Amino acid sequence: MASPRRHGGIEALPGGAGIRAWARRHAYSFLSSLGALTRQPIASAMTLIVLAVALTLPTALHVALENVRAVSQNWERLDTLSVFLDQEIEEEPARRLGSRLTLWEQIAAVDPISPEQGLADLTGQLALDNVAEELASALPDQPLPWVLEVTPEDTVVVSSLVSRLEREEGVSSVVVDLKWLERLDAMIAVLGQLIGLLAVLFAVGVAFIIANTIRMDIQNRREEIEVMALVGATPAFIRRPFLYTGLWYGLIGGTLAWLTVRFGLIALSGPVGELSGSYNADFQLRPPAIEIIVLLIAGSGLFGVLGSWLVVNQHLKRINP
Repeated sequence: MASPRRHGGIEALPGGAGIRAWARRHAYSFLSSLGALTRQPIASAMTLIVLAVALTLPTALHVALENVRAVSQNWERLDTLSVFLDQEIEEEPARRLGSRLTLWEQIAAVDPISPEQGLADLTGQLALDNVAEELASALPDQPLPWVLEVTPEDTVVVSSLVSRLEREEGVSSVVVDLKWLERLDAMIAVLGQLIGLLAVLFAVGVAFIIANTIRMDIQNRREEIEVMALVGATPAFIRRPFLYTGLWYGLIGGTLAWLTVRFGLIALSGPVGELSGSYNADFQLRPPAIEIIVLLIAGSGLFGVLGSWLVVNQHLKRINP
């Protein structure tokens, strides 16, 4: 029968007994480290609040950005070109030009808009339907020209298509309705990269916050750690409870950050619903995806372990250089 072996002051048993002993030691460290947080409620609460605030900011920005993306995706993609004709162009030449443009390979469809229809659409968008006739009668001449709404086959060819349309006889100007949405998409992309950078910076900050907390805990238990090292405890045995403490700090801090964002969304759901209702829309704030929640909590726990590891290893090197 194999005899038990001792490794660094810790008895190692063969086979399944060794695995059970290893699991019991880790379970004890896991639970006792949580108890250590409760024994110092004020210090632990202050650390957790700082962690929650640090993790809430990038999470809230990410959720806000995702909701902006959802709003922009619900908007009608105005992938058309508005071709404004010269003021003196009449209906027959305008429709003839529209028919000729439909033969271009780059164009999918052309929709002619008369000056009267354009004025009606304008007054409708401005909520002036009741004064549309009065406005039209007050103007001596029709102020709006004929407009051709051109739908390109592909948005990739918009630039070349605009140049070609501007050279056509009778065309006054060409307005690309897609431009403002393209600018919005570009701004969202920049904000996404900025939020990613902030998330990395705050994650590093979380590791340093937890590392500093663990460092103070090590200082308070310095004599205990030195005695354990003198009686033969391994570095892994000494390190284990501090690593679990850092893990608890990260997990609880990440959970508090998620709850803060969730309650914030609940508080804002009413005002946002009223705002969207005023635009005849039915938009509701979206909570963070489950993948983001898992990444937030698990990632903060991982950085807590990393910060604890660095501080404990540094202290152990001083004891056993």
